[in-house]
Amino acid sequence: MDNYVDPLERLIKDRKDVSEYLEDFKEILGFLDEEKAWSKLEPIRDFFGRNVIAHFKYEEEVVFPVILSKCATPESIKLILELQREHGSILKELEEFQRIISESAIPLDKQMSERINIVGRRIMDSILPHASKEDDKLLPILQKNRQIFDR
Repeated sequence: MDNYVDPLERLIKDRKDVSEYLEDFKEILGFLDEEKAWSKLEPIRDFFGRNVIAHFKYEEEVVFPVILSKCATPESIKLILELQREHGSILKELEEFQRIISESAIPLDKQMSERINIVGRRIMDSILPHASKEDDKLLPILQKNRQIFDR
C-alpha cells in the first residue's frame, strides 16, 4: 500500500488545522479560571504537543532538505533559515506552555491564569506570523516546484 502524501497538500492541511485550534485558543484565553474554558484547553494542548511538533519535524526532515537540494535560491535559503529559527523559539514557548498546564489545577489562581495567558499570547504572536510566512513564501515555492517531490 502506498502511503505517499503530497507535501504541498499536507502543509495546507496542517495550516488549516493549526488555524482552527488557534481560533479556539484565542477564544478561551482570558477565561482560563472558568472550568468550561479549562476543559477546552486539554485538546489544544494535545494538538500543540502532537501536531505542531510533527509539522515542524516534517518540514525540517522532508520539505526543507528537498528544497535546498533541488531548487535552492538565495531567497529560499534565507526563508528556510528564518523558518527553522522560528521553529526553535515556538517550540520553547510550547514547552513552557505544556509545563505550566501540567503544573496547574482548576480552579486557577489569578497568577497562574495570567501566566498561561501571557505564554498563550506569545505562542499566538509567534505562530501567526510564522504561518503567514509559510503561506506567502513557502507554499508558492512548493507550488512552483511541485516536481521536486516526485517519487
